[in-house]
Amino acid sequence: MRIFIIPVTRTLWAFHCQPINAVPTRMTKWATSASERWSKWSVYPSTSWRGKIYTYGETLMDKISFKEYFLKEIPTKSEGALVSKVDIVVPNILSETEVVNDLRALIAKQEPYHARWIWYCCYMLPVSSLFTLVPVIPNFPFFYNLFRVYSHYKARHGAQHLQHLFERGAYEVIFDSELSKFYQSAYGSIESTVPSQGSSSDDASDASERQSLDNRTLESGLPLLEHDPPLITDEDITRMALYFQIPSFESAVRRARHQIIADISKSSQS
Repeated sequence: MRIFIIPVTRTLWAFHCQPINAVPTRMTKWATSASERWSKWSVYPSTSWRGKIYTYGETLMDKISFKEYFLKEIPTKSEGALVSKVDIVVPNILSETEVVNDLRALIAKQEPYHARWIWYCCYMLPVSSLFTLVPVIPNFPFFYNLFRVYSHYKARHGAQHLQHLFERGAYEVIFDSELSKFYQSAYGSIESTVPSQGSSSDDASDASERQSLDNRTLESGLPLLEHDPPLITDEDITRMALYFQIPSFESAVRRARHQIIADISKSSQS
C-alpha cells in the first residue's frame, strides 16, 4: 500500500492512498456497484429531473472533506489482511517527523469524528425512509443517508487500519526526487520572499516575486493568504498523475487542492 502526501501549501497537504493487495468486502463491492449505477445518470440532460438530481448529488459529493475520501481509500483490516507495510511517498520539502506526526494527528481527530457520524446518519435512516411514500421518484434522501453511513464507516476503519500499521512500525517514508521537482521553483520563490532587514529595494523585489508566484499558482479572483501560498497548480497535478500512472490520483488530489484553496479564500475574506 502506498500513501501520497502532496503539499498544496507549505502547511496544508492533499492525501491519496493506492491500496495494493486489498481484497474488497461485500459491502465495498455493493458500494462500488451503486457508484457505477449512479455515474450512469451523468448522461441525462441537465434540464431533465434525473440530470438535475445528478448535478445536485455531485455538488453534495464535492462538499465531503477530502480527508474523508482519503481515509475511505485505505483498506480496512479485513480488506487489507495482506498489507504488511505502507510506503508514504512525499517530496523532499517535508521531513519524516512532520509527515508521521501529521498523519497521526489526522487519525486521532478523524476516527472519533466518523464514529459519531455513523450513528447520526443511522438515526436519520428511519426519517428519510418516509420519503418512499412519494410515488415514481426514487427515495434519494434515504439512499444518500445510507451512503453516508457507509462512507463514515469506511473512513473510520481506514483510520484504524492506518493507526494499526503505525503502532507496528510498518511504514516507511520515501522521498521521491521526481515529485520534489514540482516544488523547486514555487518553494524557492517562497523562500526568497523572506524580507531582508532594512532594505526597501529588497522589499520591492520580494513583492514582485510574491505577485509572480500568486499569478502562477492561484486561480484568478481568489484571495490568497500571503504567508502560506499554493505551491502547485492543477496542471502540476495532471503531470504528477502521469508520472505515478495512477488513474484515481488526479481527481483525489485536485479535489483536495480546490477545497484547501476555497478554505484559504474564506479565511482571507473573514
